[in-house]
Amino acid sequence: MNDVRSRHFSLFLWLLLALAWPGGPFQSAALQAQTGTVAGTVVAANSFEALSGVQVTVEGTTLGSTTDQAGRFRIDGVTGTRVTLRVVLLGYVMQTVQVQVGTTDLRVVLQQSIIQLDALVVTGTAGDSRKRVLGNAVSQIDATAAAVMPVQSFTELLNGRSTGVVVQQGSGVAGTTSEIRIRGRSSLREVSDAPLIYIDGIRVNNRMTGGFGDPATSRLDDIDPSNIASIEVIKGPAAATLYGTEASNGVIQIITKQGSDGPARWNFTMRQGMSYFNDAADRLDVNYYVDPSGNVTEANMVELEEARGTPIFGTGHDQFYSLSVAGGTEALQYFLSGSGTFNKGVTPDNHGKRYNAQMNLSIQPNSKLNINANTGMVLSRFRLPRQGNDGVLPSLQRGSPSTLDEPRRGWQVAPPETLYEAYHFNQDVNRLTGGIAVEHNTTSWFTQRLTGGVDFTDQEVAYYTPRLGEQDAQFFSPTEAAGSKEVTREEVLYTTVEYTGTVSAKVSQNLTSNTSGGFQIYQRSIEYVEAEGQGFPATGVKTIAGAGTYQRGRDDFVENNTVGFFLQEQIGWKDRFFLTGAIRADDNSAFGEDFDLVYYPKVSGSWVINEEPFWNIGWVNSLRLRAAYGESGQQPDAFAALRTFEARPHPEGIAAVTPDAVGNPDLGPERGKEIEMGFDLGMFNDRFTVDFTYYNQKTTDAILSRNVAPSTGFSGTQFVNVGEIANSGFEVGVEALLVDSRSIDWDLGFSFNTNNNEITELGIDGWLDIGWTTRHQQGYPVGSFFAAKVLSAELDADGTAINAMCDDGEGGSMSCDDAPWVYLGHPSPDFEGSFNTTVSLLDRVRVRGLVDFQVGQSKYVTDRWNRCAWRQNCEINAYPERFDPRAVTAAQNGGWNEFDWWIQEASFARLREIAVEYSFPDSWASFLKASSGSISVGGRNLGVWTSYPDLDPETMDITNSVTEPNDQSILPPLRQFSFTVHLSY
Repeated sequence: MNDVRSRHFSLFLWLLLALAWPGGPFQSAALQAQTGTVAGTVVAANSFEALSGVQVTVEGTTLGSTTDQAGRFRIDGVTGTRVTLRVVLLGYVMQTVQVQVGTTDLRVVLQQSIIQLDALVVTGTAGDSRKRVLGNAVSQIDATAAAVMPVQSFTELLNGRSTGVVVQQGSGVAGTTSEIRIRGRSSLREVSDAPLIYIDGIRVNNRMTGGFGDPATSRLDDIDPSNIASIEVIKGPAAATLYGTEASNGVIQIITKQGSDGPARWNFTMRQGMSYFNDAADRLDVNYYVDPSGNVTEANMVELEEARGTPIFGTGHDQFYSLSVAGGTEALQYFLSGSGTFNKGVTPDNHGKRYNAQMNLSIQPNSKLNINANTGMVLSRFRLPRQGNDGVLPSLQRGSPSTLDEPRRGWQVAPPETLYEAYHFNQDVNRLTGGIAVEHNTTSWFTQRLTGGVDFTDQEVAYYTPRLGEQDAQFFSPTEAAGSKEVTREEVLYTTVEYTGTVSAKVSQNLTSNTSGGFQIYQRSIEYVEAEGQGFPATGVKTIAGAGTYQRGRDDFVENNTVGFFLQEQIGWKDRFFLTGAIRADDNSAFGEDFDLVYYPKVSGSWVINEEPFWNIGWVNSLRLRAAYGESGQQPDAFAALRTFEARPHPEGIAAVTPDAVGNPDLGPERGKEIEMGFDLGMFNDRFTVDFTYYNQKTTDAILSRNVAPSTGFSGTQFVNVGEIANSGFEVGVEALLVDSRSIDWDLGFSFNTNNNEITELGIDGWLDIGWTTRHQQGYPVGSFFAAKVLSAELDADGTAINAMCDDGEGGSMSCDDAPWVYLGHPSPDFEGSFNTTVSLLDRVRVRGLVDFQVGQSKYVTDRWNRCAWRQNCEINAYPERFDPRAVTAAQNGGWNEFDWWIQEASFARLREIAVEYSFPDSWASFLKASSGSISVGGRNLGVWTSYPDLDPETMDITNSVTEPNDQSILPPLRQFSFTVHLSY
């Protein structure tokens, strides 16, 4: 009995020890019963794109995982019932998430950190450069975050997303572009102040095509936004020194998407959109006609044509399809994409298609060598409407109700169907951009990179009028009705070769040195071929060779070459204080033969002050102070420095020459000098950030065209370096994560910048007229408006303006017959910015919005002048007693003088974009055989707040934005809606 009790006691003791003993069989089984798995996906808040390489760890343990290419992670062996995960990725705000053990469909959304001091940026030197070392501001735009927005072009992608960058939209015509300008106008020449554009390190064609009466197109919009990963904007001379001559207007770096280590990941996108001219009948002015007896007839042409069953404006249809694949191994990564864009405008003479293909390869044969090859191809075919004097819109605006009962139906030139038949304006583009960059980490202290590439554009612009049938020919002269064709073929080749090397040394425990040097060879060549012919013998003939009454042709070739060298020294102290000094030397083929090399210096400093030991403000987690001074240039036009002669026929029938341009052997580049200072501030774990920059920029040796003395034997003008222009202002960007919870995230952004522009030295007496009412005059902004300003007037019994008194320019008044022109405004905004917001609901729904604004700019209301002063078909002409006598003075006398009534402030705020995106649950994606997917609905140009009196404050003939900013018969920005489906496999 005692033995039995002893055995039972021994068994009980053994069981007790087995349960308590660490690692014992029973305890192991119990622990196994209490362990589980946590799995899910990590995506970016701004785009719902899967994030790879994210570190996900269980707090208080060594358990963890890293997300794969699809953003997925899985952690096994997790104990307990509820744990806290720590989710970390460089460039994003760290996230902690409490989750139930056993959850396998967790979705973590990471907010991007705005400051990102350790983010890599493109600087023109070999090796990686972190943002913290730079003394100048660099704006970075995450293009994938904007993919959900109703964006169809590169210029739309840039608009409202970078401080200091003004995007001036031209028109609502499908296939047209906008003008990009950074930190104001810095040149007196009649050329665009466009920045340099680089794609993956290769300088590319950013030329604008168009002329008076033609919609403006830009080669920038050949780029498919869906292929862009990010955009970096370098804003002025202080930052662009290493890019040398031509860089004083800023530099925009476009970085396309790359492959990654992992299995192939496919992405498919389809977008369907519509656009329309909203409220056209109310926004387009009514036409009036006063007959000899004083009877008034009026006509709303939009309503009349709709009632007739021939509406002027229809609904445009926009389509976009894209398929891409990315993946690779540790040694080879690839990105391949193809897309098609198909646009149908709101009028029958506006439609087009564009095909894009992109192939990017990254090869790492070994740990020291990295090779990146990038190739992009574009094929586009667009028909664009005529504007200016020959299109449908000007014929409507300048029409007369006196011809309503005639075949002309009240239109100035002809009814729309005839104009569509008579004017064919086509633009065809074939383009190839390719480059290769070889980076070699030769030793632990020496890195070098060689970059080479080309950008080739073959563009053909054709104006074609067929031989018109009897019905259409009645509105034209016999010569016009016989048909004509004019073709301009332009081949543009940009070539880039660049070498940079960087020597890195750790001088001491705290002191580092990076010495960089290199050279750049850059060439631009443009070959033109023009031909025209008139008079086709029969209908159906479309070639110039078939023209029977006149044929003419010519060609030309322009080449420009730049060779530059740079040396830069960068010193770092404890990885928080950095001082940089650099010098760049350039020679350019457009410089005068007596002009030597040009040198551009640079010095900058950056101090990450919050990392200093004395810093004890816990809620300020990031504060960087920065300052920079730098210089860069803007080269003369290709032949501006050369003495040229023009070929002429000799009376004896032989070729001869005559003096043309006198040239200037001392002509050099315009020189941009800039100081900028600012700070980057992050608070509350980067949930509230401020980016502030003050800049003071001066252009010296500005190129001006002045008259040549006839005694020289040369006529015309000579280009000289005599002007000086000042630009100053500040830029502020604020981002705030207002709500951050499991069910809702809400962030709000606000950015604005100011610009004060002034010609401080003109170099000639008086002023220089550059347009109808625009001039360069010392003490005023570039291209300012001047005209007579009517102070008072009266109307007699017949409605005629009398006793008009104008500003005498000295604070008094005088008769408008002899009054001088006075300053009335300038074309660039004084104040520009945007509001943006993103709301994420339940980690599935995202709502984004963008409002942008421009304040202080003016433009010439050409439509008003054409209608009221020239055609005399405005309401003010029919009923002058309804209007201010000062305006009546301008309308009745506008044919012989310019008045302030034609120049109006064009400030505005516009609800630019709204989009709603829904990210599919995993079950939906699986049903579609996809790993993830989303749908989105977006709208663009949804509302505008302005006091501008004509069609739209943004409407602009941007091909003449320097000489005479105006809105002559240009289709305004259209209201657009789109529906997008995105699937990943």
